[in-house]
Amino acid sequence: MNMSNIPLLRAAALAAALVTLSAAGFAGGSPNPSEDRALQIMSRAGYVQLARVSDVRVGSSIRSAFDAFGPANRILSDGTWLVYKDFHVDQSSAHGTLVVSFKDGRVSGLRLVSPNVAVALVAHPGSSIESVVVALNR
Repeated sequence: MNMSNIPLLRAAALAAALVTLSAAGFAGGSPNPSEDRALQIMSRAGYVQLARVSDVRVGSSIRSAFDAFGPANRILSDGTWLVYKDFHVDQSSAHGTLVVSFKDGRVSGLRLVSPNVAVALVAHPGSSIESVVVALNR
């Protein structure tokens, strides 16, 4: 096996293990960390996909994202990522940066990322979260 493919395989395995979680707001907490799935996934993978945040989900308009979250802390140079800092998942201790990606004027992804992943995304605009995670794990 080509050793350069190992990080890609690791990222693929992590991506396959991700569970789509739902977040309903900006505050929350889990009484038992061993049952906190979002926190476990964040600790392992550096990010977790969210099915919904407030009333925003994949397919929602950019306008609905702005209505729900207000202006972004940062809009990356490629124009497809909006980054919101200090986001907390309801019923979880997981927190980080909420990254909202857009395609054709619609939300194409909602992810909560660790600080390291957020910094790497800002440093390498246009990179996917998955490729950033692979690069950080090399």
